Amino acid sequence: MPQFFIASRDMRDGRCIVAGDDFHHLVRVRRVCEGDEIKLRCEDGKLMTGKVVAIGDDSLTAEIIDKKPPGDVSLSLTLCLALLKGKKFDFAIQKAVEVGVSGIIPVMTERTIPDIENKEQRRLERWNRIAEEAAKQCMMPGIPAVEALRSFRELVAGISGGIKMIAHPDGSVRNLDGFLREGDGNSRLYLLVGPEGGFSDAEIASARRGGWIDFGFGFTQLRAETAAIVLPAIMMYEWSCMHENNRQ
Repeated sequence: MPQFFIASRDMRDGRCIVAGDDFHHLVRVRRVCEGDEIKLRCEDGKLMTGKVVAIGDDSLTAEIIDKKPPGDVSLSLTLCLALLKGKKFDFAIQKAVEVGVSGIIPVMTERTIPDIENKEQRRLERWNRIAEEAAKQCMMPGIPAVEALRSFRELVAGISGGIKMIAHPDGSVRNLDGFLREGDGNSRLYLLVGPEGGFSDAEIASARRGGWIDFGFGFTQLRAETAAIVLPAIMMYEWSCMHENNRQ
C-alpha cells in the first residue's frame, strides 16, 4: 500500500484524520477497514503507521502506533527538463520522482515543440498531481514540487550555487563520478535535459557562460524522456556510493 501525506492540522491527541481524495482512495478503492494499518507521511518527513479506528461518511480516523524519522539523503537533485511532446513529459515526471529527484523545473528551449500558452496553470496542476501520486507510491519523504515553466535563458542565468550540469550528447568527455566528487557531501545538483531535438549551439554556449558544465553520457544517444529518468538514477547512485557509504 502507498503512503499518504498529511498535514500537522490533521493530527490531534495521537490520532490522524484522513479526508478528501485520500479518504476516497483508502475506503472506496483500497477497501480499508477498521483495524487495518496505513502508512502516513508528515510534513517533517516522519513516516508513521496508523491503525484505522473509525470510518465515517467522508473521513477516517487512524491512531498512530509507530513513527520513524525521515531518511538522510545528502544529495538534492533538481531535474530541469525541456517540455516534451504528448504524454512523454507526464511519464518523465512520474519516473523521475520515483528515482528520487527533489524537484522538477519545466523549461522552454529553442527546439521545444509543445506550445502550452494559456494552458500553463492547468498543466502545472496536473504535473504536481502526477508528482504527488508518484511520491506516495515510492515512499518519498516529501512531495517534489513541479515549478512554473521557465525559459532556457531564465533558467541558466537564474540558478546560483550547487553543481549545474547540462546533458549534451556532443558534450566534453567527462568522467561522471569524478565530476560529482567536486561537490561536498551535502551539495545541491541541477541537471538540465533538453528536448527531442537537443540544445542548439547557442544554448550550449549560453549555459557554459552561466557556469553549467556539459557532459556526454556514453556511446548512445538517449531519448529525452529516457535521459530524464536514467541520468538522475545514475547520479543518485554514484553520489550515494561516494558520499553515503563513506559515512560508514
